[in-house]
This record gives sequence, structure tokens and C-alpha cells, in this order.
Amino acid sequence: MAPDTLHYQPEDGFILRVRRSTYWARKMASLIGIWPHEDVELHVRWYRMLYYLMLSSHWFNTYVQLEYFFRNLGNLSLIIQGLCTFGSICTTGIKAMRMHAYEAEIWDIWKAMENASFFTKMQFLRKGDNKPIFERIDKNVDRQWKEVHLNLRFYCLVVGAVAFTYSIIPACSNLFNQFLGNEFNRSFVYNTYYPLIQKYVQRSPLFEVLFCSESLSGFTTWAGVVAFDGLYVVLVLYATSLMRMLGELLQETTNPDFSDDERAFFLRECLQQHIQTIELIKKINDLFAPVLLVQLLTSTSIICVIAFAASFSTDEGESQKALMVLYLIAAIYQLFQFCWYGQRLQNESIRLPLAVYDARWESCAQTFKSSYHILLMSSQRQIDIRAWSFSGMSLETFSTIIRSAASYFTVLQTLAEQ
Repeated sequence: MAPDTLHYQPEDGFILRVRRSTYWARKMASLIGIWPHEDVELHVRWYRMLYYLMLSSHWFNTYVQLEYFFRNLGNLSLIIQGLCTFGSICTTGIKAMRMHAYEAEIWDIWKAMENASFFTKMQFLRKGDNKPIFERIDKNVDRQWKEVHLNLRFYCLVVGAVAFTYSIIPACSNLFNQFLGNEFNRSFVYNTYYPLIQKYVQRSPLFEVLFCSESLSGFTTWAGVVAFDGLYVVLVLYATSLMRMLGELLQETTNPDFSDDERAFFLRECLQQHIQTIELIKKINDLFAPVLLVQLLTSTSIICVIAFAASFSTDEGESQKALMVLYLIAAIYQLFQFCWYGQRLQNESIRLPLAVYDARWESCAQTFKSSYHILLMSSQRQIDIRAWSFSGMSLETFSTIIRSAASYFTVLQTLAEQ
């Protein structure tokens, strides 16, 4: 006879908390033409046109920056200042394309998260006092969503400040000089070179059109970074919550008030939950792994060149140095965010076998101990988010990247002095 069971039901407002916590990631994705589902009121065909327009403008501005580098290879200062924006724009373009390619998979995970499908699949025995378990799960989930909400709002503000400052500073400079009637070459958002039309770029209205195009690329960078990175934070933290919940549930498998059949039932439920969580993490890895590798490589170079540009004596003055310092803070925080949440998932996977071993399995029947041994062996497998097969996202990876960037910074300073 099957045990009498019930399903865990999240408290009221769970979906609302999920939507509030992930608002910025969803909104930024929709602004660049990604995520044409319930959040989008426009016709899908027109929405797709928005995506292709934003992405085409984005890669065009990447190309004209690359042209600029090739024509100024002898000027280390100019190349260093432009390399950080070039790397960020390239990485953001890859992120936007990745999200577009995996829209269906992302949407499936997102709906499962909003509906709490991974939680409600878990069955509980009606026998015994399950209320403390439910309270701990609700408290943990609520704390996680509040953290996501605050983190994404702050991240959106920091990245937006950097992206829009690139447009605001040259725009204000151009307007100020034009108001005073000074003779000057108007500044663009980025260091760019336009083949075939370079000698005409200072003329109106071509200058205004190109300036708006570069500003649009900065907006795409802001939206794409917040959307992709925010999605990473949400999904990894959600998987972390599932791992922690599994650790809580494992203590019930050896409850002395349960019969052998009831313990076996709970053990099967834990094994199924463990398998489902691993499958979810595998999907997250498939989505993020290639881009994380690109992110690690570009973060090393970007942090290095931004630090160098901030310390390099330039003609632009203190405003340019202040912009580089702000950019450096955003770049370090971005890398830290990837590594910090990856570390938390890794920590939960390390705690899981300890939770399995700490349960009171020694007082159970021999058949239960044999099955429990399988769970113990399975739980010892380390679970983490990886940048393909090269490196796991952890604080150790973060410290390695920072040390590498510091080493390259020293090399650049030596070259500059020579």
C-alpha cells in the first residue's frame, strides 16, 4: 500500500516574488528584441526586427572600432582606451545571440521556476510534522529572491551608469563647444574609423546619425549585459536553493517515527529530486558554459587594460580617468558576480554528502542502508558551473583572474615606460 502523501505548496506570492526579483533581467532582454513571449505585446515579426536592428548596429560599431585599432597600431594609449569597450561590446553581442538561440530552453526553465515545478514535484508523507521543513524552505526561497532583486537593481544601475557615461560626456562636450562657438572636431562615443566616409563624418546630419548609432550600441551593451548576467544569477541561485532543500529533506529519510516502507519512499523522492536538480544544472551549464569561457578571457584583458588606462597620463583629463575607474569597478563586480554565485552552488554540492552522512542511517534496516549508500555515493559528485571544461566558476577562479590581470598590467606599464 502506497504511503499517504502530499505535495509541497509554496506560500502565496511566490510567483510575484519571482517576477519582481527577475524584473530587470526580463525587461532588459525584451528591450533588445529577445524573449518574445508573454512579456511582449508587439507582433513577434516586428519584435524580431527589433532584435536584428539592435544586433546589426551593435556588430557594425564593433567593426568600426576594429578599423580604428588597425589604423592606430603604433599608439598604445589610444588602443588601450578603446580595447576595453571593444571587448565588452563583442562579449555582449555573443551573449545576446546566445540568449536568442536558447530562447525556448530559457522559457521552459523560467516557467518551471515561476510555477515552482521543481519544488511541487517533491512528495511528503502526511504522517509526522512536516511544517518546520516547509517553513525552512519558504524562508530560504524568500531570502534568495530578495537578494536577487537587490543585486540586479544595483547591477543595472552600475552598468547603466558606465554605458550612458560614454555617450553623455562627448555629447555634453560637443554641445558646450558648439554653444561657445569654438572650432573643434566633434567627439564620438567610441574610438571609431568609418571606411569610405571618414572624411565626411564631422558633417551634419551624418555625424548625428553615427553618434546615435554608437549610443544605441552602448544601450544594447547595457541591456544585454544585465539580461544575460541577471539570468545567470537567477538560475544558479535557484539551483542552489534546490540543493539546499535536498539537504533539508535528507534528514527526514531516517525519521524514527516512520516505518521502513515510509523511509524507502522518502529516499526514492530524494533520489529523484537529486537527479532532477542535476539535470537542471546540466541545462544551465549547456546555456552558459561557452559564454563563460569568453567572459573569463575578456575579463582578464578588460580589467588589465582599464586599470592601465586609468593610470595612464592622457590629454582627456580627470573625467576620462574617472570613467575608467567606474568601468573598472563594474568589470570587477561583473566577474565577481559570476564567480560568487558559482561558488555558492559548489558549496551546497559539497555540503550535500555531509548532510547525507549526518542523518541517522545507522539505526535503519540493512536494506535501507544499502540504498542509502547509493545516495551517499551519488551525492559526492561535485556539482558546479563551468566555463566549458576549462575552469569552474568559483572564488578561486576570481582570484586567479585578478592575479593574471595584475601581471599583465605590470607588463603594459613596463612597455609604456620604454
